[in-house]
Amino acid sequence: MVRTLFILWLLMLSVLPFSWSRAQEAFKNSITVKAFGLSVHLKESPYPEIFPNRLDSKGYTTINYGGIVGYDRFVVRNDLSVRMEQGLYADCAESMAGFTHIGFRGKIFRKGRHSVNGGIGPTLVYRRDWNRLEGYVDNGYFNRRGDWQYKFYWYGGEFEYNYQLSEQNDLSLTLIPGIPELVSFGIGFRRRY
Repeated sequence: MVRTLFILWLLMLSVLPFSWSRAQEAFKNSITVKAFGLSVHLKESPYPEIFPNRLDSKGYTTINYGGIVGYDRFVVRNDLSVRMEQGLYADCAESMAGFTHIGFRGKIFRKGRHSVNGGIGPTLVYRRDWNRLEGYVDNGYFNRRGDWQYKFYWYGGEFEYNYQLSEQNDLSLTLIPGIPELVSFGIGFRRRY
C-alpha cells in the first residue's frame, strides 16, 4: 500500500515540470487552503449516537473540523492541472482522520468570474480505528493496521466551484463525493501564481 502510494507520487511529480508552450501565457501554479467541514451521509447511519457533532438525530448531517491544503501544477494553460492534496480533520465520530490525494483537475465550465473544475485520481483515506468506540460494529469496509483504518481508491476526486475575487485569488467551494457513503463540503481560497 505504502509502496503503491509512493510510486504514484513519483509518477505525478514527474509530470510537474511539464508545460506546453501555450501554458507560458497563463498561471503555472496554485495553492488552495480550505476549511473542511460538513458531511452529508447518503443513508441512515446505524450508529448516530457515536457522532457527537451531528445536526440531526439520525446522523445524516454532521460537522467535521479540519482543513485541506492543495497544490496545482497547470500543464495546459489554466484548464488542466495535476493536483496534490492533503486533508486532516476530525471525522463524524470526532476521530482523527485524513486523506492524501493526487490527481488531474480539468476545467468543466467558465463564464465571467465563475468556474467549475472536476478532478479524479488515486486517494488514500484513513481514520483512527473506530473499533475502540463503544457501540460500533465493524462491517469490514475499511482495512485495519494498528490503531488505524484505511481505504485506497483509484478514483477519488472532487468538484470545485471558484469565484474570481481578483486576477490571482478565488473564493473556492469543494464538494467531495464519497459515494456510496457520504458527500463532504469545504470552503476556502485559491491563489494562482
